[in-house]
Amino acid sequence: MALDDRITLIIEGLPEDDGQVRLAAFMSQLQNLNAAMSRLDRDVNNGKAASYFRIAELSYKSPVRIVIEPQPLPKAAYVGHLVIESLGRVVEALKNGHDLTQVDADILENFRGLVRPVGKTVKNATLLFNDHRLDLTEKVGIKIDEALAIDEECEGALEGMLDQINVHLGANTLHIYPEVGARKVTCHFPSKMFDDAVTAVGRRVTISGTLNYRAGASFPCQISITSIETFPQEYELRSVTDLSDSALKQHCSRMNETVVPELRNS
Repeated sequence: MALDDRITLIIEGLPEDDGQVRLAAFMSQLQNLNAAMSRLDRDVNNGKAASYFRIAELSYKSPVRIVIEPQPLPKAAYVGHLVIESLGRVVEALKNGHDLTQVDADILENFRGLVRPVGKTVKNATLLFNDHRLDLTEKVGIKIDEALAIDEECEGALEGMLDQINVHLGANTLHIYPEVGARKVTCHFPSKMFDDAVTAVGRRVTISGTLNYRAGASFPCQISITSIETFPQEYELRSVTDLSDSALKQHCSRMNETVVPELRNS
């Protein structure tokens, strides 16, 4: 395990709070950082979690300093270095004005969440890891807002595997992994479709609704779902086949019982 596979988050409170950090701001920063790292972790491991993130160091001298490090889940290979490399690419894109259309929209949303408290409930915040430094400034927030701006909407449908449901605090999101096009697309569903959404998790589906495209993007980044069509799973198809075979055998048996006596009597 590389010793430098660590991420440091530094948060300085407002002058009126004597540099101390408010609890809500502290929790928001940690939640957004954890969400971003967890998404990067799944991205490098084919959509499955391979790591958890633990606090290696914590200092509450102003400013607050939290050091987190990736750890492999039981029976999972260590991919922490790949997660850190992916984080580095996101940070470089944010710092140098690179094309952000290829950066996962959900990860950008998490970075926007990291930036949002700065200047409002915290004085400043900074991410440090390996040779990277990202000051979470208003300028970074503007870049993220521009990258996440929806440029086009249209009605359409996507087919693929549905996964990663989140209903916490009414988020009502899923992710679909299309067979062609975008690697994954965030799906928003109304509360009335809760049962349909839960049932469809882990299954191949066709979802219909309003597709949202970011500026310059060839594939949609989000879809507001109006309907979900779930494809039968393999075991369900086998069950249907078995029932059909059974029905056919019963039909043939009845035919034999009817026809054979008639032939004998003729």
